Amino acid sequence: MRLLPHSVVVCTSTHGDTPRAMTMSSFTSLTLSPTPLISFNIATPSRTLDAIIASRHFNIHVMSGDELGVEVADRFTKGNTEDVFDGIEYDANKMDGGAPLLKEEGVIYALRCRLLPDEPTRGLMRVRDHVIVVGEVVELISGSHANNHKFGLSYADRKYRQVGRVISQD
Repeated sequence: MRLLPHSVVVCTSTHGDTPRAMTMSSFTSLTLSPTPLISFNIATPSRTLDAIIASRHFNIHVMSGDELGVEVADRFTKGNTEDVFDGIEYDANKMDGGAPLLKEEGVIYALRCRLLPDEPTRGLMRVRDHVIVVGEVVELISGSHANNHKFGLSYADRKYRQVGRVISQD
């Protein structure tokens, strides 16, 4: 599976007044209609998952396919230490659970999301030592790199990657 490229995103949320974040490569789009839905997997235990469950809101940041995207993504791979947000610019919207919105270069766009409210799982499904999270996109926000990059950051074979050449044209 490590040879399959995956998109790289940073998920942010807030637990009380404490911002939480993690880089992940399990992000996928589920549907666009009637409302856009996304999903990803989180291994447990996870402070970011705890924040998502507590606030029911989170942001997904799509990283640019360059060194700036790698810099932001790499910051959030080491866990939720007390200083993980030090020196990084972000806004917290208290109306949407306070999920941090990263303002750094290297972010193409952010998806403001809420946990899917549908019963019976309300957006969370435990599968062994992971939880599948399903979110409803409520807003798309352009980042500082929105016009500079066509493609987001990828990850394969334990390395960050850029999307390469086109193989076939339709």
